[in-house]
Amino acid sequence: MFVRSSKMTSSWLFLVICFVFTSASEKFVNLVCKNEYHGVHGQKSLLECIVKPIKPCIITGLTWKIVRGDVTLLEYHGDKISPTPGFTFAEPDWNNRNLNVSLLLTNTKMEDEGEYECVVCTDRGDDIIIVNLSVTAKYTSPEMSSIPENKVKENEAVYIFCNSTGQHGMIWWFNMLGQNCTNDSRLDTKINKDGLFSLSSKLTVEKATSNNSYYTCNVLSVTGAQKETASFQLQFETNGQEQDPNTLEQATSPDNAAITNWLAPVVVIGSLIVGLLIALLFCKRRTQRRPNDHPTSNAYDIEAVKEEIEDLNSTG
Repeated sequence: MFVRSSKMTSSWLFLVICFVFTSASEKFVNLVCKNEYHGVHGQKSLLECIVKPIKPCIITGLTWKIVRGDVTLLEYHGDKISPTPGFTFAEPDWNNRNLNVSLLLTNTKMEDEGEYECVVCTDRGDDIIIVNLSVTAKYTSPEMSSIPENKVKENEAVYIFCNSTGQHGMIWWFNMLGQNCTNDSRLDTKINKDGLFSLSSKLTVEKATSNNSYYTCNVLSVTGAQKETASFQLQFETNGQEQDPNTLEQATSPDNAAITNWLAPVVVIGSLIVGLLIALLFCKRRTQRRPNDHPTSNAYDIEAVKEEIEDLNSTG
């Protein structure tokens, strides 16, 4: 949280003096800023503001403060820069002839969200402007678990948990059939000290079955945009043993052991048949072109192919 600064009194004093000695009849200085800025929790944020005078000028005083709580964050007065930790000029070597008065937040937090006021006084005039900073946070990759953890029995009730941390959001659930199970879940939200939200959702599966054992947890922002996702497989009993945790990957892969066991012999047999047929065709054409005193019977070659196939089938 922001704490009211003891330098606020002096800050307002120099601003009053600044406005008193500045002509209000004509504006010679403009602060040019965007209305909206966006920051990300844990990263730097820049509130970019540039002084645009009609004629060259020198800055005599400047103050950045957050409107909420009326707290001064950065002040320049009497040739002295007084920053609050975490807030500074965007240009490290800033001086009163530098018209870039942008405010840099070195480590943005969720609590930094809000309106910011910048007041600048120059020897040519003054200006004041208010900008808004919105802050978002990335979600952590969901962590999933279940009770019971393994050896789940058919038609047994199971609880599946999904936890993530980030900004305020929601969690949706889907089973392996693509059905939305969110109505069977409960979401608990807690605000941490750093301003982030801890999202914890519990899905109740009243009758778990091995035919529908995969569940997906989707973390969404308050606008409904999907940010993170994770999947979880219930570990069922199989002949007295729980399922291998790697079966989820194997189930979605076409190269599992079951396919390999029957596919390999078929490929070998097919290759052999094609090779023998090509050899037969080649011999037949040679016979037609050059008559032989002892012609070879095609029936003999076909029978040989059949015998090869039968041998392979018997060994497979």
